[in-house]
Amino acid sequence: MICAKHSKYLTAFSLLLLVSPLGFSPAIAEAAPARPTVSAPRKLSLSFKAPRRGAPTSTAGGATRGTCMSGTQMPTPLTPKEGLGLTFSERPSFFVYVPQSQTQTAEFLLLSEDDTEIVYQTTFTLPATAGVIRFGMPADAPPLQTGKTYHWFITLNCDITKGPSGNPSAEGWVERVAVNQTLARTLAKTPISGRPAVYAEAGIWHETLMSLADLRRKAPNNSQLVTDWRDLLKSVGLDAIATQPLLDCCNSNAQVQ
Repeated sequence: MICAKHSKYLTAFSLLLLVSPLGFSPAIAEAAPARPTVSAPRKLSLSFKAPRRGAPTSTAGGATRGTCMSGTQMPTPLTPKEGLGLTFSERPSFFVYVPQSQTQTAEFLLLSEDDTEIVYQTTFTLPATAGVIRFGMPADAPPLQTGKTYHWFITLNCDITKGPSGNPSAEGWVERVAVNQTLARTLAKTPISGRPAVYAEAGIWHETLMSLADLRRKAPNNSQLVTDWRDLLKSVGLDAIATQPLLDCCNSNAQVQ
């Protein structure tokens, strides 16, 4: 009887040794193998997808040198190739590359599409260094109307006696469009850092620039944002100014509506 009991205990102990790889501690599990490291997907360059709307009815946007500029560079509007940028904003920002100049002020002029009506006009102070400036329409400027196109100018006041024709300027067109509900839902789910790419894919130029410029202002040393800015400008043919600095400018000095 005693031998039978010992035999039963030995059999149970032998089973424990078989199921436990460590032999004496069946409660200790074998360590799980380490998970392989998964690299983050490579980020694609930021590229603007221009909507199929064609060029404005008047001549395409661009720049004029005037008589007070030296060298080969001149003011350059940051616009798509057709010169027309779409926006959701009633008071968007406008971006222009301004080369080195002794000029201290510039004029912003917003006209109706056919150039027969002055919608908004003001002057602002220019920075002392060359780079891309940003002029944002102030809160007291008249809002852009949805579905309407406007013709805008930024003119350097080199010689006020010569008027716009004698001063260097950059021009473009802007059209305010209604927000697509599908796009609105996508934006609501997208973090701020990803919104420039969403706007670029949708063909909304001003919001693409504004959202990316805001990110760069908050993180000026972020190399990825600098690369995104460069890639965006190159995608619309602005290679010549793609590496120019983005300056902290500009505020309106006066409003003449």
